[in-house]
Amino acid sequence: MKVAVTLLVVLCVFTWSVDAKRKQRKNKAFQTQILSGEEENSANNCAKVCSGTTGRRVTDYQDYDDGVNVFVDVDMSGCAFVKIPNVVISVEGNSSHWTALGTSSVYIATPSSFRVYLANSEAGVKKDQLNTESYQWNIDWVAVGFTC
Repeated sequence: MKVAVTLLVVLCVFTWSVDAKRKQRKNKAFQTQILSGEEENSANNCAKVCSGTTGRRVTDYQDYDDGVNVFVDVDMSGCAFVKIPNVVISVEGNSSHWTALGTSSVYIATPSSFRVYLANSEAGVKKDQLNTESYQWNIDWVAVGFTC
């Protein structure tokens, strides 16, 4: 009986140890680390990845100067960043967005928003056409920043 209890205790301790190591590895796998950014780093336990899109057919394009070139102000306030995050963008759509200029350029970044300018003259797509079924241009983005 004493041997059975000892084996049961050893088995429980072993199982707990394996579970603890598994949880530790799982937590490390999802940690975000920021090596450098626009501002001084905060503690890495405050680092967060947040992403979004301006949405097909609903992106709020603003006329830049001629009815063809546009800009988009992107709201990322839901991410709750406290410092300017690192932002990567891409223009997604159904047609001709590959000919636009500025598709990966971020302007006027703040903790809650940024701006994208798109030069569409090569594509020949006017502002009023960008949200139509044929084009559906939108901005997809990923931001990595600090929330504390």
